[in-house]
Amino acid sequence: PLPVWRSQDGQMKCIGSIKELQEEVAKAKAAGIENPDCPDDVDLHRPIVDDFTLLSDDGKPMHREPFVMDCWFDSGCAPFAQWHHPFDGGETFNSSFPVDYICEGVDQTRGWFYTLLAVSTTVFDLPAYKRCLSLGLILDAEGKKMSKSRGNIVDPWDHFNREGADATRWYMVTAGAPWSPLKFDPNGVRETYAKMFLTLWNIYKFHADYAALDGFDPEIDTIEVDQRPPLDQWILSRLATVAKGYHEGFKSWNYHKSCRELEDFVVNDLSNWYVRRSRRRLWEEAENTDKLACQHTLHEVLTTVCRLVAPVSPFMVDIIYRNLTGVTVHQANWPLGTPGSLPGATADSWDEKAAEATATLPTQKLDLESRMALVRELAETGRRIRVDAGRRQRLPCGDGWIVSGPNLAEYHDILAEELNVENISIETDLDRFQQIELAPNFRALAPRARGDVNAIASEIRNAKNPTAMLEQIQSGNLEIMGIAIEEGDVEVKRVEKPGFAASTIQVGQGEDSYHVSLVLDMNDTPELLSKGLARDITRRIQAKRKDLNLDIEATIELEILLESAPELFQSDRDWIISETRASKSTFRFEGDVIDPKADQFEVDGARISFLVF
Repeated sequence: PLPVWRSQDGQMKCIGSIKELQEEVAKAKAAGIENPDCPDDVDLHRPIVDDFTLLSDDGKPMHREPFVMDCWFDSGCAPFAQWHHPFDGGETFNSSFPVDYICEGVDQTRGWFYTLLAVSTTVFDLPAYKRCLSLGLILDAEGKKMSKSRGNIVDPWDHFNREGADATRWYMVTAGAPWSPLKFDPNGVRETYAKMFLTLWNIYKFHADYAALDGFDPEIDTIEVDQRPPLDQWILSRLATVAKGYHEGFKSWNYHKSCRELEDFVVNDLSNWYVRRSRRRLWEEAENTDKLACQHTLHEVLTTVCRLVAPVSPFMVDIIYRNLTGVTVHQANWPLGTPGSLPGATADSWDEKAAEATATLPTQKLDLESRMALVRELAETGRRIRVDAGRRQRLPCGDGWIVSGPNLAEYHDILAEELNVENISIETDLDRFQQIELAPNFRALAPRARGDVNAIASEIRNAKNPTAMLEQIQSGNLEIMGIAIEEGDVEVKRVEKPGFAASTIQVGQGEDSYHVSLVLDMNDTPELLSKGLARDITRRIQAKRKDLNLDIEATIELEILLESAPELFQSDRDWIISETRASKSTFRFEGDVIDPKADQFEVDGARISFLVF
């Protein structure tokens, strides 16, 4: 009920406490107005409070305002009412008002959001909050409002028990902007688990398994970042870049963008590039600084990613972090870095609230990130070249060339392994790998050649030496069937010479853009065919090891039968034995037999059967 009493002539009196009500009731009684008693524990609800009649300053009776105020105004008074302000708690109230942030559903626009603002503005001439986030409503997968009558409600506990809280929380943050309606789809939650959390767990298991085998201790034998290979420096720089953007995204309420960028880092940068390019470094049985640098890098990246993920999805990352460090991630510092490690950050602008989280990120190296981005784009270009040429991924190419662009010599080994090319080198002249083709321009030729146009076109198209023909045309010395051939009569195309495949990409935009070409040699040799076959065989055997659930260090006995296959050189047989950890092996060839239960597959017409014991 409103604590307002009104006389018939419009005078109003607002009562602020029980004590004040008691005083006003006593005045009215003294003036002869009948009133019930008003004890300290008086019930201030209707109808009790309606029985009190007060006295105006002009001596006229006043009755309580009969209308009831929206109960949301009780909540609107919460900032000061919770401290019993203005009667008590003034210092506490002043130190916490206005609040930094409030968050509720969009349906609170006319409820809590409005009443907080209205009451605070009326009483203090200030807003009650500095920032307000209005969340969109959760709808079903079809965008319809959830309701029991429609049967489209998702029971949260059933869902959490089935899909887990981590994936659900991450999905709800990344599926859309927080202020937009969310079409909640349980299938999307499952996809989030597989893409983000299963990937992160597999990276952790990869690191942990090899760390256990090697007795790795992150506290000893540390290697300075600048002393590590470029691949390690790159992933740590990317981590610093992503962490900075993640922090800034949270500060600006763009949680969805921050989490999407972190997920992209985990899936594409960390898993699909760094870990895939680093597997062989950890497979080395001998101790070396390269393996140690990789272990330290993985440890640093994983612990930092866990700290970034923890506020959103707290459970799996806490298990990973505890296993890696022995303590909970939820007592770890926020990975923000230092002013000197992140471009554009100064001590004056640094977030003081994150002061204790300094020195947890490496220095950003944006030039390194840019060059590695080009390497990755060239790798993707090379994969497209292979697909277009119909060359399977495990069959190596002899040579590859990078034409123009920045010097990427220190990344040639990475690119060669990624593209399955024996050697990558730099070339300045794309013409070395190209030749010209001439095609007739019928629109220009037809009016002059008339009935002979097809015959002339055939002469142009089938020229044995297109370069010489073009030189004749350019010098005005070529006639075919009495018709002078001019430059406009032909179209000139540059194509790769037989045995080569190439593609050109544009890097950057505008005036700063440039072009880089990648050329691959598609010619086969017995050595390349042998290596390709060995890699196909190894992949199948490794898949069989996984099916048999064999330990990483477990050895096997191996029997292989090759039929209609290219020669498998001894060096490649030894490679198969080493990669598959075969303690005993037998290679059989055309005319031999093998147990009918052997696994079989075909590749480029070769039939291979193998047994794993």
